[in-house]
Amino acid sequence: MKILWLWLVAGGIARGDGAGNRPLILVPGLTGSALEVQERDAPMPHFWCKRSTSNDWMQIWVSPVQALPWEIDCLMARMTLTYDAATDVYSNLAGVELRARGWGNGTANGKSHKDILYNYQFDTMLHHLQQNLGYELGTDVFLAPYDWRLAGDAHSKPANGVGGYYRQLQGLIERTVQASGERAVVLSHSLGCPTMLAFFNSYVSEDWRAQHIHGWVALSGPWMGGATQIAAYLGGWTLGLPSWLIPHDYVQRVQVNASSGVWMSPHPDAFGEAVLVETPSRNYTAADVPDMLRKIGVKAGGNQTASLFAKLQKPLAKLQHAPKNVPLQNWYSTGIRTAEALVFDSDIVEGFDKAATKTRYGDGDGLVNLLSLVQVEKVWPQSLLVSTRRFPNCSHFGILSDERVLKDLVSYLARNTSAEIFV
Repeated sequence: MKILWLWLVAGGIARGDGAGNRPLILVPGLTGSALEVQERDAPMPHFWCKRSTSNDWMQIWVSPVQALPWEIDCLMARMTLTYDAATDVYSNLAGVELRARGWGNGTANGKSHKDILYNYQFDTMLHHLQQNLGYELGTDVFLAPYDWRLAGDAHSKPANGVGGYYRQLQGLIERTVQASGERAVVLSHSLGCPTMLAFFNSYVSEDWRAQHIHGWVALSGPWMGGATQIAAYLGGWTLGLPSWLIPHDYVQRVQVNASSGVWMSPHPDAFGEAVLVETPSRNYTAADVPDMLRKIGVKAGGNQTASLFAKLQKPLAKLQHAPKNVPLQNWYSTGIRTAEALVFDSDIVEGFDKAATKTRYGDGDGLVNLLSLVQVEKVWPQSLLVSTRRFPNCSHFGILSDERVLKDLVSYLARNTSAEIFV
């Protein structure tokens, strides 16, 4: 028999000077983490590519220099991720060490192209929280970026110089809770939502969650993937970022090998028999995606990516329930035309690389289909810990600066009395 108890936690009046703020941890989405590398005699595709960084860190995502046409091949080499299914080990390119840039306090000092990604996604939110509650980056609000190429398996178990984000994240939360005397709020966006779901449900214990987490605000969670990811395998896409920031096929060669792409792909348990790709001789459902990748070959990740589907899709389905001792605010947006199926006028063959002849659209936030967004309220086992809010006519990235969302976020963080339920 489950034991249920409820108590009210009284707090002081919210003040604009940041006094008494709960620590806030921001976990970005797939596009929200800047990346940098150290190189030590790394093999590069061209003689003009930099091979060594003299123990300095060089930003590669997103950097205007790296976007130059003659630098694209250099960038792709630096971001190469290899997975060996026989040994279950991920590897970077030899001589390359990669990490997320701006851990903790981000790039608060200075406004240059180096922090363009954090400015683009979180600047409005950070400014709003500072103006209304006195939150300061690096003091009581912290960035927790990560290697967005990876899914939860590599975040949980670092190996061969790849992964280990969850250990780093746990340490950051513990230090901020100890310093403030208040449990933390985690705010995640997009891929950050399944990333945190795996952290809460499989990495830390129930007792740890109760001691360190006041709440979790999940924005635009692609809980069971989305049809848009299929475009990455068939011809590349901009990850939802504007064309002035990155070209259409900027990171296609990385997208097709990234284990996070499996989490972002439509899951058969949610999408069922829905046709995602139409061709003259065959239609493909979510369950057919690995076969499609093998048919295309290296251009779409081939056997390497297909083996990642076999490794990661079933575990993702098993995570689909509310973490015990983590009150969840599940917020998402709707009313934006979102791709549901891609139609091609030719069959998929080895080396296939084409844009769709036609795209069929449905409801969602512009990147994530409504079917995936509603998993928490429609499919997950119901829990008193979970509250869902919809924000109509707001895009996947627009939710980070939408006035309604920011108002509700301030209200949530400044609430004088909060109800917490532990089951």
